[in-house]
Amino acid sequence: MNIELITRADLNELAQKLETQIQRVAQLGQGSEQIIYDNDDLSLKMKVSSRTLQNWRDRGLIEFSQIGHKIYYTDKAVGKFLEDNKVKFWGK
Repeated sequence: MNIELITRADLNELAQKLETQIQRVAQLGQGSEQIIYDNDDLSLKMKVSSRTLQNWRDRGLIEFSQIGHKIYYTDKAVGKFLEDNKVKFWGK
């Protein structure tokens, strides 16, 4: 009888790979224009902290989806957030 153990690191790596594949499948199913960001991706893209993203979510400024403990944003939601917060005129 063969017994194989999986470490927590192995499990985390597998979970990350599965999340990546789920995002790719979701993007294919929604068309190539649909981009999905997780909290880390959007934090890097927007150059803001995870706490800032949480603040925006708490204030209802940006739409998001939550699956388990993971937060996801669509490119459309990010675009809407940027459009809603666009400064139309910043001069005299």
